[in-house]
Amino acid sequence: MKRKYIIGIDGSGVDELIEALEKLQVWLKTKAQELVDRLVSEGFQIASAGFSGAEYDGTNDVSVSIEDRGETTKAVVAVGSASLFIEFGTGVKYQTPAHPEAGQHGMIRGGYGHGLGRLDSGWRYPEENGAGTGATQDPDHPGYLHTYGNPANMPMYKGAKHIKERLPALAREVFSGD
Repeated sequence: MKRKYIIGIDGSGVDELIEALEKLQVWLKTKAQELVDRLVSEGFQIASAGFSGAEYDGTNDVSVSIEDRGETTKAVVAVGSASLFIEFGTGVKYQTPAHPEAGQHGMIRGGYGHGLGRLDSGWRYPEENGAGTGATQDPDHPGYLHTYGNPANMPMYKGAKHIKERLPALAREVFSGD
């Protein structure tokens, strides 16, 4: 939105400039909200797909939504008892690739939840909790499944990384039009 304003020194010129600035302010707020909406939409799509297609042993109960966090702020939110296990991974067998931000959030591989992920031999859990992609029947314990955990799927991290990468291009696209 390139515009050139030439105003006279008299009062009507200043009034014109004030009116133009007020219109510009409305335009900027509208475009900023459009940018936020586009970014959060793309982040939501990445996170939703990542959680729904995650490699996870157990019941994937994660739901992803967009929440308003104030007048101009939105957030992609993942809720469910499996969300941290899917995001950061479990079990020492899956130490790589590690989640780049795990340490910042206190998510030491195998050390959260009940800490069973520290066991090199894996662990078992009740069959009614659901079988994931790598769980197998525990032959020594009927009604239980055996697992070594799952890798860090990182759907929230990947969503945030995606929108950071897309920000310059989306900003140019949104702010270049009227």
